[in-house]
Amino acid sequence: MSASRIPGLVVLLALCGCPSEGTDGPPDSGTLASTHAGTLSIQDRRLLGAPHLGHGLSLLVDMSTATRAPDYDEEPGQITGCKVWVYDMASDPPPRPTGDVGTLTLEGTSASLGPACVFQEGAGYVCPTAAGEGEIVLAHAVAGTGAPPNTARVSIQGAAFVPDDVGRYLSLAGSGSFPIVSVTGATEVRVAKAPGADPAPGVGSYQVLAGAGPVPGTPEDEAPGDPLRDSDQVRVRITPKEGSPFRFPETTVAAIGSAFTADTATVGLLDHVPLDGRAFRLGCAGEGGACGSAEFTIIQLQTTDGPTVGLSPFALPPAKAKQVVLTCIAPGARGFVDIPAEASALLAQAHAASPMTRIRTAFMRNGAVLTKNPAPPDNTVRVVAGHQLIGFTNPQASALE
Repeated sequence: MSASRIPGLVVLLALCGCPSEGTDGPPDSGTLASTHAGTLSIQDRRLLGAPHLGHGLSLLVDMSTATRAPDYDEEPGQITGCKVWVYDMASDPPPRPTGDVGTLTLEGTSASLGPACVFQEGAGYVCPTAAGEGEIVLAHAVAGTGAPPNTARVSIQGAAFVPDDVGRYLSLAGSGSFPIVSVTGATEVRVAKAPGADPAPGVGSYQVLAGAGPVPGTPEDEAPGDPLRDSDQVRVRITPKEGSPFRFPETTVAAIGSAFTADTATVGLLDHVPLDGRAFRLGCAGEGGACGSAEFTIIQLQTTDGPTVGLSPFALPPAKAKQVVLTCIAPGARGFVDIPAEASALLAQAHAASPMTRIRTAFMRNGAVLTKNPAPPDNTVRVVAGHQLIGFTNPQASALE
């Protein structure tokens, strides 16, 4: 899986402690308590400090056992406010991923996510639009030939590439996943790839994946070819597998979060998250920012103390001892989220207990809908859709600046 997909991003949206939608009182005594909770996140994703990587449609499916109460809850019982979970990986680990819960179909995005998104071991949920096996030839661009730099030509015997594959990823077994920047023939594409030695041609398997992340050269927001436009209405439905804990009805996010520009202060903080316990603000409403419309502004922060040496700068390896997950939600009209000192202090305490090696912080402007099983167990899924900017803080490197 390409590191730029940033697997494992969890938009918790306060899944614990919230009353069931559409009820004014306690649940009926006969209702089976929820056992699982999930998030489907459809984002037009950008990575801070990497404009050369472009932007692109990204799907995250997070289905897991129900989480415990947060260690800090700014607005108990509400989806708004900040909530923080501090996990001890040995004695109090994060919720356990559910794995394959069935086939997902997502429609309504300007860039098609294909016929279905399915679970694959080791990769999680992906949206393959084509797959096969054939002789694969990969040749890096050569200076002076007119080929775009930092690209490679990939030819696959028997493939049937189509124009819509531009903006998707080509996954080559054993070699990784690469953004498709152009389709030059039915059996040939050009992908974004750093210079390197050309592998020997050989027979191998491949997949074309939609919704896999940013792609260089993707048209600007609201231009023709933009993968997620403000007028899009995202529809999601599930065909549950036998025994799946999720059986929610078709759900639509009718008003996705618009494209935005983070304000100057936020751009400086997304890759330098404070670890001294002080309050801070992230948003698009300050100097240098532009918000557009959105139901919610969401901050989702996750930490690791696992080793990052030799990994992509956009990878978040598993935590070893401590992990912090911080989710803050504010009404979209405000255009900013305040992270209070009490929440920030938990970050500082976890860092002191087991020094963090990387922090991934996502700033999102989203529309959101809650859906749930029509019959017990009362498991809920949050569907969020809009635009997202992600920054990575490397505390050890930051300390040396």
